[in-house]
Formats: sequence, C-alpha cells, structure tokens
Amino acid sequence: MRIFLTGGTGYIGGALARWLAAAGHEVRALVRATSNMERLKEIGAATFVGDIADRYSMREAMSGADWVVHAAADLDFGASEERMRRVNVEGSENVASLAFKLGVPRFLSVSSVAFFGGSPADGSLATEEAPVQQPFPSLYSATKHSGELAIRAWGKRGLRVNTVFPSLVYGPPGKKSGSNFFLRQIVKRRVPALVGGDRRVSWVHLDDLVEGLIAVIEKAPPGRDYLMTGDVTTVRGLVERVCRLARVPLPRLSLPVGLARFGLAVAAPVFRLRGHRPPIPPEQLESLARHWAFDDTRARTELGWRPRTLDEGLPETVAYLIRT
Repeated sequence: MRIFLTGGTGYIGGALARWLAAAGHEVRALVRATSNMERLKEIGAATFVGDIADRYSMREAMSGADWVVHAAADLDFGASEERMRRVNVEGSENVASLAFKLGVPRFLSVSSVAFFGGSPADGSLATEEAPVQQPFPSLYSATKHSGELAIRAWGKRGLRVNTVFPSLVYGPPGKKSGSNFFLRQIVKRRVPALVGGDRRVSWVHLDDLVEGLIAVIEKAPPGRDYLMTGDVTTVRGLVERVCRLARVPLPRLSLPVGLARFGLAVAAPVFRLRGHRPPIPPEQLESLARHWAFDDTRARTELGWRPRTLDEGLPETVAYLIRT
C-alpha cells in the first residue's frame, strides 16, 4: 500500500514508519525543511518537504495514497496559542480536507486521550463514549479536541476515518521522546517532589501502540474509533516501580496538587525574573490534577490487541534510560 504520513520524524510516527517500511509498504512522509530526515531515508521512505499548515505542499505526496495517517501534533506546553492552533487544529483540518478532495480511500488520525480532557473525577475508567471533562486543563488538550472535531466533520461528509486515542506512550527509542522524559527524570533523581500521587493514569508501550495502529489499518471498519491506553496505575505506583527498577530512592516530597499550585504561583515570578521557565508549566500542573485512566476493551476485543503491562514494559525501558 501507499501510505502518506504526517509526523514521520516524531516519536510515534517514526516508529510507525519503520514498521510500515519493513512490511513492504510505500511510505511517503511529509517533513519540514528543518526536520532530521536521516532515519526516514535509512528505511527507504520517500520524503516530501512541506507543512500541514499549507494544503498545497501536501498535494504531490498525498496523491494516489491508499491511506493517510495523520500523526503530526504540537504538544509543547511552552508553545504559543497561535502556533498550537495552527498545527493541531488548522493542520488537522488541512490534512483531512485534502484527503477528502483527493479521494483517499482511508484516513487514520493518531489523536490523544487529551481529546477527552481527562477521565472521571472518581477515578473510574473512561471509554470512547465518555463525556469530555471541561474546562480543558491545557491548550494542548483543547486544540487536540478541536482538531479531532475538524477531522470528524470531514468524516460526516464521506471521508472514511478511524481515530486512535493513545494514552501516555513510553518505551525505546529516545530518552526524551514520549513520556520517556519523565521516566528518565525519575531514574536520574531529578524529580524533587511527587505531585498528584493518587491520580490514576494509563500508560502504553510504543511498540504495542504501533501494533495497534497497524491492526486498525488491517482490520478496522471505517468510522470506528479506538482507545489504545494499556495499563493503569497511580502516579505514585508508577514512580515506585521505576525507582525500584533503577535502584534509586523515591522523591523526598509528596505534594497534593492544591499545594503545588500555590507554590508555583508564589515561585513563578521569581523564575521569570531570572529568565527561566517555572519547573512545572501551570497547564501541566492542571493536567496533573486530573485522572487519565481509560478502558481500551474495544481495541482488545475487536482487533485482538494485546498490550503489555507496565511490569512487562518498564524493565527494558528503565534499563534503556539508565544506559542513555
């Protein structure tokens, strides 16, 4: 198959590109002029310089595609609202509208559980039909929601869309990619305080997510969406596992979100005066105040998807992060 891919130089998109190329598919990756294209070229992917904010720049690469896989996103908490909306909302609209215009048979959106704004306040697991938790805790969450709604609008016009909602994604390669950055901070003893330790969060291994995305391409009927969220644990439970595997002590402090929020409000002006960002962006702290626990039974049942548990996936990940 010929597959047009956005986000191919990213963490998830790069892993997906490697699998698709190894399976013999023709991968056509949209890349920015400033992107590092070496890994894509090494696997034989064709690269096309362009930008999802520019529909015309995608036309050549997308023409004749059997699938469009849209995995590009801006998740930088320090990004401006204009930049994040341009990528996550306008970019998604552009990719979907062009796919519809060119008559691409199938469209896979790699979204995020950020679409839902969190999971229920009682800690119960949310499904694909769960109500959105508003107000959104971050600009990233709000723009991922709006971007997905833009894609769904084209689905209603006839674009054959499937959407996957991954949770926090971890696993090699990359010491700063996905959620590996947070895990590495724990391993290197750079987390001075545990914030929101009782919050429940879903974690999915990168390799399992890629297998799930492939299963959607191979098996899913059009219009069916899937949470792919893996194992669920509390923040404290995760940190304890990582510290035990890395043989490092637990963070000395454990703070409720309310106290951390107050401390950040007091300390933030000092950091700004010194020309530094606060240790935790306010939006990230608001995300830490919520549960992010999800039920991916649909993907397991309909696609035969079998993600590993944290006890299975963390040992190799922590060992990798210790080495790098």
